[in-house]
Amino acid sequence: MIDSGRLPAGSRLPAERTLCEQLGISRGSLRQALRVLDSIGYVQVRPGSGTYVRETLDEQPLRSWFSEHEQLVEKLFDLRTTVEPTLAERLALHHTPRVLARLESTVEEMDQAAADGDMLRVIAADAEFHRVIAGNAGNDDVTDLLRSVLALVGEERRAALRLPGQIRKAVDEHRAILEAVRRSDAAAAREITRKHLLDAKTYVHDYTARD
Repeated sequence: MIDSGRLPAGSRLPAERTLCEQLGISRGSLRQALRVLDSIGYVQVRPGSGTYVRETLDEQPLRSWFSEHEQLVEKLFDLRTTVEPTLAERLALHHTPRVLARLESTVEEMDQAAADGDMLRVIAADAEFHRVIAGNAGNDDVTDLLRSVLALVGEERRAALRLPGQIRKAVDEHRAILEAVRRSDAAAAREITRKHLLDAKTYVHDYTARD
């Protein structure tokens, strides 16, 4: 509905009951979907006001968007680079078969979505991969901090994955992180995650600066 323009940028989504009836789903399913759409930058939840459609990146050139949001993107990458490698390291030491299956599922989902040209699924799978790491690393305080950070990166993620070649690179690096966690190689999990985020930050910076 958002991509088709039926729900234009800046508009408020209908009430939950109305959307549930329109879509034929439960309120729990709707709320879960809205959380995903919020985390990948499609909507913004404003407490006490409602849920609103964000501006679409297609209406603004990527280079222009990154230039306007340069400081925000820089801060978000810095925060993630500080926290996520440590969580990946801890997960490598304390993972379970269920967590490995969830990580593997998101990697395969992202890979298939990329092949299908389905950007919404690509972005959602990317977000889920990092959420699984954040939610299963065994440190509630750090996990809560990272969840707060990841709640802010929807637009940044949506923009970064539209850069040429970035989806394929992200899929390959997610798979490398997964394999490091699977073999309980904490040092590799930490370093690959750190490089994954630093490379993305550098690519964004270089792309923005390019004539």
